[in-house]
Amino acid sequence: MGLISGIVELIKQAISWIKKVFQYVINGIFNFLAHCVNWFKSLKLDKNRHVPFVANGNQFKEMLQKAPTKNVGIFEGVYDEATDEIVENRFIEADALDPKTREVLGDEDLVVLS
Repeated sequence: MGLISGIVELIKQAISWIKKVFQYVINGIFNFLAHCVNWFKSLKLDKNRHVPFVANGNQFKEMLQKAPTKNVGIFEGVYDEATDEIVENRFIEADALDPKTREVLGDEDLVVLS
């Protein structure tokens, strides 16, 4: 199983027991640099251990059993390769995505960031 499919499976399994998914709502456009990159930078991640990722939140809305309040969603998280678990996460809903976020996600459900 590849890293991305492994993370997707972990998310699917974890959704049933994750009680602390931080959810944010942005009235406006989700900005990749301001809302995504800066959050990951604030976590002081270890490049040899942590794998930051973003996922299209629309697929995860159903798994989170939350009624959508905005048009788009982004699930951000950090996968710890040493412990094989997601150690940080948050779900953000917004009115729209900025061009950079659409470019990064493309048609993928999950993208590992480096």
